[in-house]
Amino acid sequence: MYNKKFFWGSVILGVMILLGAWFFQVFTDLEIASRLMAAILGVVITAIITQLLLQGQTDKEEHLRKNQQEWQEKQAKKSEEWRIAHDRSNTVFGEKLKIYQKFLDTLYNAVKDGELTESEKLELQYQTSLVAMHCEPENIQKLSGAVNQVITVVCEPSKKRSPNENALLKTLFDVVEALRKDLYAKDFKPFPNDVKEQTIGNFNAAYSKAKKGDEDEGKEAKQHLLVDLNVLSDVNHAMLNSSKIEGNSVSSENKAATVVDQRKYNTSLWEQAVERWTKARWIVASLESEECPLQITRNDGNPGMIDMGFYDNHYYIQARYEGDWNFSKCLKWDNGGRRQREMWWEYPPLAMDVPRGSFISRFKSSPELQQYIIKRVDYLMGVLQKEHRTIQWMNAVDERKDWNLFTWYWSTLACEYQNDEEGKVYMDTMPDENDKSKVIVQLGNRANNVEMLKKTLERIGCPEKIDKIDKVDCYVTLATINSLEPEMVGKELNEWIGKISGKNKSNN
Repeated sequence: MYNKKFFWGSVILGVMILLGAWFFQVFTDLEIASRLMAAILGVVITAIITQLLLQGQTDKEEHLRKNQQEWQEKQAKKSEEWRIAHDRSNTVFGEKLKIYQKFLDTLYNAVKDGELTESEKLELQYQTSLVAMHCEPENIQKLSGAVNQVITVVCEPSKKRSPNENALLKTLFDVVEALRKDLYAKDFKPFPNDVKEQTIGNFNAAYSKAKKGDEDEGKEAKQHLLVDLNVLSDVNHAMLNSSKIEGNSVSSENKAATVVDQRKYNTSLWEQAVERWTKARWIVASLESEECPLQITRNDGNPGMIDMGFYDNHYYIQARYEGDWNFSKCLKWDNGGRRQREMWWEYPPLAMDVPRGSFISRFKSSPELQQYIIKRVDYLMGVLQKEHRTIQWMNAVDERKDWNLFTWYWSTLACEYQNDEEGKVYMDTMPDENDKSKVIVQLGNRANNVEMLKKTLERIGCPEKIDKIDKVDCYVTLATINSLEPEMVGKELNEWIGKISGKNKSNN
């Protein structure tokens, strides 16, 4: 508004000057007056032009200022939006890490004991739902598939073939990759296969060198369950002597009470079972002591033992095979119960409420409890016999530096060997399901790599067996042995072990 007034004021002033010059006859022949008037007119015209230029520059600067202000406001808004998004992204990423770590911890705690309880299943499902809140659909699908494999490997081991220690690490790689893919999205880089194989190889090398430690069952670990036979024999001897002394003073009333007790008890089923076990060359100490109501052993070289006792306010039945921890591990997988080292035990359900010192009377008066113990003992005897036969096979195999031998589900002898060209090769030796008098030897590859298995077969001179490879489980029947005798089985295995390990280039 001020600029417009100034402009029009300048115009009016200029017109008035022109009129004044005309009125006073400035434009005459008078030279001084005309020069003076021309100078004034020049100044006025210059001022007007300058004003016009300044006006245009001011308008332009105002326009630029407004544009710059708008741009700064937009940039500030974008910066704030980016900061909020960045903070939100960092927060979500941190929460994802916590949730995914919790999920892995839950998975480990659920499967580490080789079984899933109802509470563990519930916790695992709940943690999976938390993961699903942040995880993309395709990633949660891959994750659930990998978890299925982990549970299958740890909690549902195959009884037909020895365990693949590499399978767990491979499935855990799949679990981690699904979580990493969701965490890092575009920046995600999957583990190359050679990295996985090298990692697994490093673990295998470390395991082979490590000393086997004790598996502690935590608060449930049972101690001092082994019964000293000498002490028991002394106790029994003392009890017998005591009963002889007291027997001399037994009154006729006590004899009558004893007759009544005998009528109350019915142990014919148990006595028949004890007789049957004794004929099968088992040494049975039955109902001789409340501290150890039952103890069964053998004297033919089989170190297996079945016994009963009292621990943690309950009576238990246990079995052990000295020196083989897989013996108890497989028993727990199949029957529940508890284990420590080579020992497995359970608390018979029908004897859970029996107080200490009252087992024998309860046992004699309960045909159901007798039947349960008989059935359990028959089962454990069969397991001990299978275990001992497999251990004899193992002992018949010559000691090899680069081979790892172990039992699996009592009837299978697993022999493992590893080299760089063919990975981990294994032989499973077990009774033939179609003819129990024969033994079959299966050759396989722990990585389920059929091509590597083919290389092994060609190298040991068995190319004709390549077409017979089971493509799913990656194994082939290598040989059939027409005897269960340890000498025959050991001789056959020594020959195959020599072929597999003796001709490999890495050993030359």
